Amino acid sequence: MMTFRPANSKITPFDYTIFFGTIIYFILKVMYSSGELTPDGITYLQQAQDFWYYKVNFPLGYPLAIKLLSFFTGSFFVASKLVNILAYIGIVLFSYRKNFFLSQTILVFSFYPFLNLYPISLSEPLYYFFNYLIIYYVYNYTHEGFSTKHTIYLSTLFFLLISVRFSGIFVLISVLVYLAYLAFKKFHSVKSFIILSGALSTGALAYLLINYMYCGFALGQRDHLHINPAPLVDFISKTSVSTLKDFSFLNVIIHKGILHRISVLNIFVGIALISFCAYIFIEKRKNKDYFNFYLIISLIIVLSGILYSYYTTKIDDTIRIKSNAYLYLILFIALNISKKNIVYAQTFAALILSINCFSVIKYYGEITNYEVKFSKLIQGCKDRKVDILYKKIQDSNEKNHSAVLRFKAFLIDKEYIIVESNGGQQNGSACQVLTSEIINQK
Repeated sequence: MMTFRPANSKITPFDYTIFFGTIIYFILKVMYSSGELTPDGITYLQQAQDFWYYKVNFPLGYPLAIKLLSFFTGSFFVASKLVNILAYIGIVLFSYRKNFFLSQTILVFSFYPFLNLYPISLSEPLYYFFNYLIIYYVYNYTHEGFSTKHTIYLSTLFFLLISVRFSGIFVLISVLVYLAYLAFKKFHSVKSFIILSGALSTGALAYLLINYMYCGFALGQRDHLHINPAPLVDFISKTSVSTLKDFSFLNVIIHKGILHRISVLNIFVGIALISFCAYIFIEKRKNKDYFNFYLIISLIIVLSGILYSYYTTKIDDTIRIKSNAYLYLILFIALNISKKNIVYAQTFAALILSINCFSVIKYYGEITNYEVKFSKLIQGCKDRKVDILYKKIQDSNEKNHSAVLRFKAFLIDKEYIIVESNGGQQNGSACQVLTSEIINQK
């Protein structure tokens, strides 16, 4: 069997440039914005603030990490950012220490869509970290055989992965299918397959049991998420186009004016990327590198699972969700192209980082402006409750406005209770703040 081994992990000037450029971009993106928050991000912060009161559909791993780091930062908001940047640094350091495709790893995780997701208070960066470690230990199993130590590591990692995002179940399925494939090919014994599969499943089920005891549902309360599926032909057409657009690396450019002009081009770039992946896989099949099979199996199974979830529930059809599958696509390509092409890709990545850093400074406002304004808005609050008054609470644009979300994060850090009402339906809270006051930049 032909195999490929990791290249020497000697750090090149390009690696330094992209690694530190990503950290600089992360800091700028957080500091020159309203905090890079989403409604889900606020829910994570609230969950970290009080696990027993906010028993939501999200697993406990990410908010628990925020909670632990908040003891050092004194802020849930800052802790969420620290978790994410440490996840990125952890991936790179692990790659360096294990001599595991360092240049390719830095390139992949410093590029789209991972680059744009690190600054946002979401669970994906921590999920990428645990998933990357799983990929490494599956690689070790492929090339070095069964190991009790690595079996324990993988079992623990699946516990942690699913504690961060339930979609880790799709990763588990892909690994079990790959292990069955190796056993079928007699590359490993059936006994080692049974032991490893049992250990991985035990790790995953252990967290699901904890989640069941915590909130009464192994996967969270999901009844309200179920929908009547759209006609299959319409669904396939819609998701195919969105997937091709999302899988275009040109989306890394954050300036909306540029994105608008290249929107159609993204479809063709997505087609080219997937076609190139298929071409490489067909060529590599002759060498029978089983690890390549693992990456492709994972791409197909994880993407299929994500799309099926979107077909049957209200889960968003966005690159944030599909990035868990995109990882296998872009990693497969990065591990199978020449060193010269890696340098070309690194050059492009460094250029994009420079453009994005400039765009952030030019088009975004400083986050410190919000802190002063928000402090003034709650000066008269004698109790620990703030009622946010909306012009129309059903208006998602108003409710999810970046300044409103940052105000909520500010209140969570100050340990205030947040109440939300329509402007004409005030509930008598001692402190009421209009969204117009929050959004007003003056």
